[in-house]
Amino acid sequence: MYEALDNFPLRKINFVKTRTTILKAVSYLLKEKNFADITVDEICQRAQISRGTFFNYFSTKEHVFHYYLRIFTVKIALRIEQWDDEMTFENKVKQIYDWFNEQEEYSKFVDSYISFLLNVGENQNEMKLTDAEFVYFFKDIKEEDYTKYNALTIQKIFEDIAQTAKNKGEIKLEVEQEELGNLLSGVLVASYLTDHLQADKNHLAIFSKIWNN
Repeated sequence: MYEALDNFPLRKINFVKTRTTILKAVSYLLKEKNFADITVDEICQRAQISRGTFFNYFSTKEHVFHYYLRIFTVKIALRIEQWDDEMTFENKVKQIYDWFNEQEEYSKFVDSYISFLLNVGENQNEMKLTDAEFVYFFKDIKEEDYTKYNALTIQKIFEDIAQTAKNKGEIKLEVEQEELGNLLSGVLVASYLTDHLQADKNHLAIFSKIWNN
């Protein structure tokens, strides 16, 4: 499982193993409850580590979510890089939305994500991937690109997608790029929440009407 790390020092290998073990423990607990309701003690019990060990790798429970968000952001960025240049904005938004729904943990993290955006901001995400973690999670990313991916935010990804659509005339709204990114984030989160409340309607299509108003 960790064979890709064979060329790294034992210290770095153990670092990756412990952080991923903690993340897997949280993923398991998310099958039963929302992230906000999970305690550090429950995580430690599932991961079979001490509280001291936990806090050696994550300063707070919320930093586990920040770690998840960093990995999730890189995954999205890599998928976007595979898009065809002719792909429409509508199809891009739909595909991102589908990716969100593929992540079983995402719904249990939604409240944490909203709180994170309101109170911290993605640019303040302190959780960065080490070189060993890049090799473990994303072996095809080149070492010279590690800094770029560690600096990425979902907000920046959304801003770039929306601005490209505006330049192509697919978005009629006359607002700045940052606001377009905020609106795209709002459309996706709002669609996700309302779909879970009422699954018989396509809420993404409803909220997406905003682009040409």
